[in-house]
Amino acid sequence: MAMKTISSREFQKNIGATLDLVTTGEMIRVTRYGRTKCFMIPENEDTKELIRRMAGKRLITMLKEAKPNEASKSLTQEDINQLIHETLA
Repeated sequence: MAMKTISSREFQKNIGATLDLVTTGEMIRVTRYGRTKCFMIPENEDTKELIRRMAGKRLITMLKEAKPNEASKSLTQEDINQLIHETLA
């Protein structure tokens, strides 16, 4: 399915109609001065899994950049997975 693009002004004027489109499965790109500012995607199992994966990648990046301390040394992969799922629940 192709993604529909609307301007931020159009989004502001038609927020209800836009939300209805997303609810029915349409993906929306909102632009401001021709530049993408955000995406709106329907909530379903596929998008939840996508968000979980993105959160996991971001967490891995943050952990690699962070200086280790005693608490972080004791985290297991299961602890990290649990934190991700709690955050997205």
